[in-house]
Order: sequence, then C-alpha cells, then structure tokens
Amino acid sequence: MKVISFLLAILSSTLVWADACPTLQGRYYKCYSEIRNIKGEYVVDQHQENNYDVFNVQYIDDETGETREDVFKTNNEVISRKETLPRVGVRVRIEGRARCEGNAMISDGQVYFMGAHVGSYVTKIFLEGKNLKSTVDGGYLGRDVHKRIACELKE
Repeated sequence: MKVISFLLAILSSTLVWADACPTLQGRYYKCYSEIRNIKGEYVVDQHQENNYDVFNVQYIDDETGETREDVFKTNNEVISRKETLPRVGVRVRIEGRARCEGNAMISDGQVYFMGAHVGSYVTKIFLEGKNLKSTVDGGYLGRDVHKRIACELKE
C-alpha cells in the first residue's frame, strides 16, 4: 500500500508541473499572412488521447478547394512523416514533436531530403483574444523562413 501511495504522489507531482494545453478548438476565418494573400479558413479539432492533447489542424483553401491537415500529438515524442513542401514541390521527411508550453501548442522538427538534413523549424499556435495565431520560424536549404498567420474565430 505504501508503494502505491508513493507512486501516486510522484505521478500527481509530475502532472502538476506539466503544462496544460490551451483550448484552441474552433473554426477560424478571415486569415491574414504577411507573406502572401490567403483565402480560406482553419478548423482546429482538439481531443484527449492517452493523457495528452491532440490537435487536428485543417486549412481549407477557398480558391482552390484544397485542404491540408496537420496532426499534433502533444506527448513530446518524435513522429516521422513524409510530406511535399508547398510552393516548392519537393518531397521531404520530417521528424517533429509537439508539446504545450504556457498558452501555446509548440511543434519543432528537422527536415531531411534524400537522407540529408536540409532544415529545421519551430511552429507556435496560440490564441490572442479571439484570434488564432500561428508562427513558423526556421530555415531550409540555407534560407530563413518566418511565417505569421492570424485568423478570426468564426462564431
């Protein structure tokens, strides 16, 4: 019994120190990006899975009808996936992980092309009032990338 109490005390103290994820679920429109004009909306679905939050973030392009979906599991474990980089058309392998810190969901990763490391990034998604904001900072193929998107909550 003492062992169980001890383990429960350790587990509960660890959970107190873990950052809780912000509630980002919703439909966001009137998106703005300083890099290029975008017409579409973001849909964020958030749910619990094995004691961590999972964010399904879907972008729906109003002009082309295309959708792009990213899944962020905030268990801080590395997940590997293949993806074609938008506007570049190059297929890469991405090793990324996600976690919650403060009021944001943060994802960072490494990008590989044909086995060679070609870039890295940090994505931060958070709410500021009723605006969903997304920042991406990093670089690939020797070029810096800084992307900022803001969208309004659709009520």
